[in-house]
Amino acid sequence: MMAVRDHPTLPDNVTLSYLAEGAANIVYRIHIPPGTPQPSVLEEYGDDEPQPTEIDSAPIWLRQFENKLLRLRKDLPTTSPCAAGHDTWLRLIAPLFPADQIVHQSLVELRPPGIITKLNEELRSWEQSSERSTIKKSHLRSLDLRPTQRQGIYLAEDDHGLLVTDMTSSGESGEEIIEFKPKWLCQSPSAPANSKRCRQCARAARTNARRARTGEHLMPLLCPLDLVSKSPSDLELVSSRLLAPDKDPAIIRRFARWLETNTLLQQLRTYQEMLDQKGVLVGDVDDENFLVAMTLRDCTVFVRFPPEGSGREIEARLGDLDVKSSRKKDYWRSIELPLIEEGWYAGTENKEDRQPLICRLSPERWNKRREEKDS
Repeated sequence: MMAVRDHPTLPDNVTLSYLAEGAANIVYRIHIPPGTPQPSVLEEYGDDEPQPTEIDSAPIWLRQFENKLLRLRKDLPTTSPCAAGHDTWLRLIAPLFPADQIVHQSLVELRPPGIITKLNEELRSWEQSSERSTIKKSHLRSLDLRPTQRQGIYLAEDDHGLLVTDMTSSGESGEEIIEFKPKWLCQSPSAPANSKRCRQCARAARTNARRARTGEHLMPLLCPLDLVSKSPSDLELVSSRLLAPDKDPAIIRRFARWLETNTLLQQLRTYQEMLDQKGVLVGDVDDENFLVAMTLRDCTVFVRFPPEGSGREIEARLGDLDVKSSRKKDYWRSIELPLIEEGWYAGTENKEDRQPLICRLSPERWNKRREEKDS
């Protein structure tokens, strides 16, 4: 009898459909035909032995893939082999939060051989083709075109991928899924004293100044510090700026109420502040605590709101928690230095690039809101 594996294996007849991608990973939906035999069971049969078409235990082993997505890493200097990254996640990230507050992940062995090569060929074909009919022949059905900023980077050859909690919509009527990046929930330790912008507001202002010069679409004006405010008006403001005009006003109000009562974002802020108190310019970028802090400053929050009146609880989880590589230190510093030297933190940027002061740290914002209330 073959030894039992510690993690499941994708069967040969699996179909993977592109769902989404970020800077370091691509996420796929998993489709496995019902009745598929478990790969480890098939391996016990020799070439001359008839292989079962249905194994009694198949429904049990297939449950490992229920409500799961497959996440595969890209071939970048800053990504690590999946098994090593998962070990780091288990050691440094998983202990920080309750299991029901993070996107669960587990290793899966990639089958069949050549699956990464096939998926990369599909990505290249997708990029090169502008004909909708060609796209329909592949599994890349989520978008007509691969996002421009993601093109030219493909999946890394790896023996493993990750099964992650599926936080996409179930399609149930009345259910709402909200996905957002809270970013830096407290000020950067490198920021000058008496700054009028937090780190994220400073970076957004600098980006919008550049985009304004080139006629590009501007980033939305919202301050992440409002996400952890105790003020109902701040929570209403950030909810509206984060979700409008795509979401119904009732959902915006519901999200604001969740912000007021949740503990997840407060805990996230606490860890961001506690694990890095020196900042990217003088801190030890090889220190694991620092790398975890930077990871928590770039994670994603998924909130699943069940239908009103269902009696089910709101589900909120943190995802995108692969621990950052210290090889990103030059990149991090290249972002931080201009925010200081060009006056984006202080609100003293060049007059021709001047951006609104919408940060919670800015006295100008408070004065404007007082004027609006008085008028």
